[in-house]
Amino acid sequence: MNRAAISVVFAGSGGAGAMTAGAILLGAGARCGYYGVMTQLFGAQVRGGESAALIQLSIDPVDAQPDTYDVFVALDWEKIEQFAPEIPLNDKSTVFTAKDGGKAAPSVVKSKARILEMEMTDPGMTQLERALRGKRINVFAAGLIGALVGLNESNLWEALNENLGRMKSDVVASNKKALAAGINAAKQRQENFRLAPVRQNRRWLITGNQAIALGALRGGVRFVGCYPITPATDLVEWLAPALQKLGGKLVLGEDELASINMVLGASFGGVPAMTVTSGPGLSLMVETIGLAVAAEVPAVLINVMRGGPSTGIPSKTEQSDINLAVYGGHGDAPRIVLAPMSVADCIFTSEWAVYAAEAYQTPVIVLSDQLLGQARQVIEPSAERPRPVQRRTDSGDPKLFKRYMLSDDPVSPMTLPGTPEFAWVGDGLTHNEMGVPVSSASAHAAQMQKRARKIAQFNPGKLWGEVWGEGETTIITFGSSIAPAREAAKRLATAGHSVRVIGLRVISPVPAEALKEALKGVRRVFVLEQNLGAQLYHYLLSVKGLPVATESIAHTGPLPFRPAEIAAHLV
Repeated sequence: MNRAAISVVFAGSGGAGAMTAGAILLGAGARCGYYGVMTQLFGAQVRGGESAALIQLSIDPVDAQPDTYDVFVALDWEKIEQFAPEIPLNDKSTVFTAKDGGKAAPSVVKSKARILEMEMTDPGMTQLERALRGKRINVFAAGLIGALVGLNESNLWEALNENLGRMKSDVVASNKKALAAGINAAKQRQENFRLAPVRQNRRWLITGNQAIALGALRGGVRFVGCYPITPATDLVEWLAPALQKLGGKLVLGEDELASINMVLGASFGGVPAMTVTSGPGLSLMVETIGLAVAAEVPAVLINVMRGGPSTGIPSKTEQSDINLAVYGGHGDAPRIVLAPMSVADCIFTSEWAVYAAEAYQTPVIVLSDQLLGQARQVIEPSAERPRPVQRRTDSGDPKLFKRYMLSDDPVSPMTLPGTPEFAWVGDGLTHNEMGVPVSSASAHAAQMQKRARKIAQFNPGKLWGEVWGEGETTIITFGSSIAPAREAAKRLATAGHSVRVIGLRVISPVPAEALKEALKGVRRVFVLEQNLGAQLYHYLLSVKGLPVATESIAHTGPLPFRPAEIAAHLV
C-alpha cells in the first residue's frame, strides 16, 4: 500500500555527505511533484563536524517535524549519539547501514528499530576505486532511498547533476556510478516505502534564509552591512550575488558594531539598508539600535536565533531572543519586532519589514530562527505581497522644515542629505525639533513621546498574524513553533478535540485588539515557545495581552516541539 508521506534521515561524520544526500532526495521529490522539507543538524565545529539531514516527502504540504522517523541511513556511526534526542526512532523505523560500518549507536539499538546491513558501494568498482571513495557512500544512499520511495529515476539524476555543479570530471563520474549503484540495489530489495503518485507541479525549493533575502530585495533593500555568524551566514551567501545584480552593495564589516553602523549610514543617505545576524551579534548592536531610534533612521535587522546565552549552540535553534529584540537597549527605545510564520512567510514578512522601517523611520527587527532559516522546503510560488510604502521625504517650505517636528503626525519628513536648505543632523543626543542637542527636560519628554506615539500607531491590520481553527482551547505561538502546533491541532481535531492556533507575525508592539478578538470564546489558553524563561508568555502578560489564567508551554532548544508532545499538553 502506497504511503501519503515518509520521513528519512541521513547522518554521519563531517565529510560523509549527509547534506548532499538529503538535497538529492528532496530535490528529486520536488521534481516528482511532492511537497517536502529538509531540516539540518550540525556539530559546532568551525570546519564542520557530524551532521544529519532530516527529510520529509508528502503528497500534502508539510511543515512540522514528525514524532518519529521512518528511515534512518547511517553513513557512518561516528558521534551520531549527539543527535539521538533530535532523531526519534521506534520499532517501526528502518535503519540502513553499511556492512563492516561499525556498531550501531546505542540509542538506535534501544529504539528497537529494524537494522539492515548492506553493501553500499558499486559491486563493479575496482579495489582502487573503493579505496579512493572511502566512506563517501552518500550518493549511493540517496539513490537507494529515492528508488525505494518510488521517485522517478530521471528526477534523481537531475537532482544529482544540480548538486554536482562544476566538479571535476572524475568526481562527477564517481558520483554517477554511486547513484546508479544505489538505484540498482533498491531493485533487489523487498522494503516498501513507496509514496502515492502525484501530479507534477511547478513549485519553489527554497530555504527560510533564502526566502528572507528574497523578500528584502523585493522590499527595496540595496545595502547590506553584516558580519558572518551561524546560522545566518548562508543567508548572506545567497544574498550577495543577487544584490549585486540589482546594483546594490554588500559589505562585510570587521565586526557587528561596524556592520550596523554602516547600515545606519547607508539608510541616512536614502538607501533602504539591512543587517543579518544572530543572538550574539544582535547583543553587540544594541547601542546602535538606540541611535536608530533616537535619530529616527530606518534599519532592518534580521536575527536568525540560535541557542544561547553567550556562544551557546551556534548551529541549533532556540527562540530565546524575544526580550533582547523587544527591550534591548538603555533608556526607552521602542521599535517594531516581526516574526515570519513559515518558510514561505519569510518572503512576505521580510519585505513588509523593509516597508515598515521606511514608513515609520525606525529599526525593525525580524526574529527568525535556525530551524526556520535553514529548513529547505518545497513551497507554492510566492504571489501575495504587502503594500509597498516609502519613507516620507516631502519637505515643503524650507523656512518651516523641522526634522523632528512635534505635530499630530509623529512621523516627520526625512529629507535626503544634500537637499538644498533642508540640512539636518541625525543625533543620538537629546535634541529639539530642529535636531539641535539640548538638555531640556521638556524637549527630552516631547521627543520621547513623539517616538512612542510613532510606534504605538503602527497598525498592521490583518497582517498581525493568523488564526486557524475555532476551538475553546487555544495555542498562541510564533516562528518555527507554529507548524508543530498546527499539526497537533489537526490530530486533536480528528480525535474530536477542537483546538485554535494563533500565530503571531507582529511581536511588538503587541497587536492587543486583534489578539483580543482572536481569543473570543476561548476558555483555555497556552503560550508555546522554545525558551526556558517563557519570554513571550511573560511579555504578553505584562502588556495585558492575555487572560490571567493563561498557561505556559516552554522548553529550551535545541529539541524542537513535536506534535505528539504538544497534543499531550492539551488533553
